[in-house]
Amino acid sequence: MKAATRCSERGQALAETALYAALFVLLALGLLSWIPVHRARTAATAAAHGCAQFLSQSPNPIWAAWQAREAAQATLEGDWSATLGTAYQVLVAPPQGPGAPGGCVVYYRPPRLFDLAGLPEPKASKEFFISRSEAWKARWR
Repeated sequence: MKAATRCSERGQALAETALYAALFVLLALGLLSWIPVHRARTAATAAAHGCAQFLSQSPNPIWAAWQAREAAQATLEGDWSATLGTAYQVLVAPPQGPGAPGGCVVYYRPPRLFDLAGLPEPKASKEFFISRSEAWKARWR
């Protein structure tokens, strides 16, 4: 009579554990890579909004554009944002006349933390706000 051979599932369990561990690590790295993207977007949104607010508060369009750009840069360079390595560009379109709309655009490109798959460099994203001067300030000319 032949002795029954027992099949051990230990080898398969080790392979499945290794596979799940590798997938868990990749998932964790992917989730961690979203942190700089979220922080960069938050800082860009705050800068664009602040820029648009400064743009709408001055009756002099040239002075307003300078103040708006400085406000946006101060927001982006603040320590609160923790966006080291993020590239920003601020563009300001001052109002063309009293009461006309103006706008602020902040382009941002967060750093890529993990380059596991050799993906191409991401394109720049943008946040923008359009602002109109208040009606009583439009009569200041």
